[in-house]
Amino acid sequence: MKMDEKKRTKILAAGLVAAIAVYSLRSTLDGFLMKPIRDLQRNLNMANAENESLKLQEIKFKVARKNLDDWKYISLPQNQDDAQRLYREWVHELTRQCGFSGPGFEVTPGARSQQKEFGTVGVEVKKAETDLQGLTRFLFLFDQADMLHRISAMKIDSPGAQGNPRLLVSFTAEGMSVIGGDDKTELQPRTTITSGISESAAEISVVPNESIIIEDPFRPFLVRVERELLRVEAVDESAWKVQRGFSGTKAAAHPEKATVELLPVAWDRQEKTLEQYADFVKGSVFVIPSPPKTWNPRLAGVSDKTIKPGEEVKFTARAESFNPEFGEPQFSLAEPVEGMSINPATGEFAWKPAETMGAGEYATTVMLTQSGNPELKLNSKVKFTIKSDNQPPVLTLPESAIVVIGREFAGTATATDDGPTASLKYSLGAGAPEGLSIDALTGQLKWTPSRTFTPGKYDVEVKVTDSGEEPKSASGKIALDVQDDNAALTLLSAALSKDGVWYAWFRNKGTGKTEQLKVAEKLSVSEINVEIVGVTHRFVTLKDQDGVWKLQLGQTLRERKLIEPAAKIEQAAPAAEPVEPATTAAEAPQADPSQELTQKAGQPEGEQRQSSAVGEAGDREASANPEVADKIDPAE
Repeated sequence: MKMDEKKRTKILAAGLVAAIAVYSLRSTLDGFLMKPIRDLQRNLNMANAENESLKLQEIKFKVARKNLDDWKYISLPQNQDDAQRLYREWVHELTRQCGFSGPGFEVTPGARSQQKEFGTVGVEVKKAETDLQGLTRFLFLFDQADMLHRISAMKIDSPGAQGNPRLLVSFTAEGMSVIGGDDKTELQPRTTITSGISESAAEISVVPNESIIIEDPFRPFLVRVERELLRVEAVDESAWKVQRGFSGTKAAAHPEKATVELLPVAWDRQEKTLEQYADFVKGSVFVIPSPPKTWNPRLAGVSDKTIKPGEEVKFTARAESFNPEFGEPQFSLAEPVEGMSINPATGEFAWKPAETMGAGEYATTVMLTQSGNPELKLNSKVKFTIKSDNQPPVLTLPESAIVVIGREFAGTATATDDGPTASLKYSLGAGAPEGLSIDALTGQLKWTPSRTFTPGKYDVEVKVTDSGEEPKSASGKIALDVQDDNAALTLLSAALSKDGVWYAWFRNKGTGKTEQLKVAEKLSVSEINVEIVGVTHRFVTLKDQDGVWKLQLGQTLRERKLIEPAAKIEQAAPAAEPVEPATTAAEAPQADPSQELTQKAGQPEGEQRQSSAVGEAGDREASANPEVADKIDPAE
């Protein structure tokens, strides 16, 4: 029995040892085989977590990049000079659009700051007079604008805390430019109206501009034309349909080519309206009583106008800085022109002159009084100038002119106009010959054709434009005959007395042609146009608008000499030629073989020596040397 117990104990011990061995072996095998799998799983989990983190960072990066690109698009130019100039112009136009005015009102450049990633420029608005409605409209539009800007400081003074009192506003606006943004020449995209519009027009046509992006699907957007804000409700190929006088601005007529400026609205403010700011106007924003008001009554809104015949004139006279305790201001006209009227209570003036009313100046005086203050009488004279439509200038231009190659040509175009002639601008039309120029102010044409220029006839268009509001132009053509310098090739080759009449022989060395002319006949070569006034056996005298010229035998027309300017000429007869020493046969020039002509045999000796400019000494020389008097003097 005891042996069985021992045996059982051994068996149990062996089983326990075997169980422990199996467990240990299993743990070892499990650690050896499963550890790499667990390591891979852990690395995979870490990689997945890192991937999710990278995706999140990528999303943040894309959002940041998108925001940065958006900020660059709406930021001011990088150049601080351009940024401050454009931002000041934008703020100034917005304040004027919202009715800011006053004698001390000004918009000036403010402080600048340049950081590594961005820069800021300031604009100071000082002593702007307005009311709560005008200030509210300004703050609304300033806040709506899709730009990187803010109002960093504002000071408002008011004479009272109730109603809608006049305010004196000063503030500082700051605009930001992001490094890397576009260099803009305009703060907001602009275009122009293709034709004028009336104050009631519901459509406008504009010049296409790719910078003004039309969203798809279409979303209404705002534009500014002068001081009126318009909401574009629809766009088609021909026109924009618009809502006039948006956000409290006043609809007005606008001329052709008036500037249309986009007023982009930030995406998160497009649903806001001016009415949401109404509580600001209704409430009392001033809790500290202002000091006693010093009243300075003045009449504003009255200025001279220039109109066209039949054009209607409208404006509103204003009473400013009036003490309301003395009653409402009253408006009237003194010595009005027929048809002029003014509303006594509102100051709205209207006048439409008749179409037949002539051009000129017409005036009246706007009077302003106050029922409770009989001593107060203000007046402002207003002048209306009716100006006829601008007429095109009248151009005066020579029909034709001769231009000599290698020599300077000068001519002048003149014009008259119904405006100042000093403002006329001259220009050449397309296709003008190379080198031809015209002075834009004087109309003087100048040209020296090069030696290689091709001779021929060229029709040149000359244009003149006035400086009217709607400039008008006139044009004309001058026919320019470009020639070789024949005057340098044409020489006085001989002088001949035939039947008592002296003839001068002019030969063109280029063509070989000879022309025989006597006194009172005309010679035209290149731009030279002269009349023969004297012929002798040694020289001829020629006359043109510049005076009397002398041309020796053998000389070309270019070598002629002016011996008597036109201003000193008292009669047509040329001056007598001084007596020259007699030439010997050896000294006498040899005759051209192709032109050896002699006088007829038997011709009276007195006729053989006749000359229009040779005196008594010349006759003696001819008698002493009949060979000289009886033959043609050679020129070559």
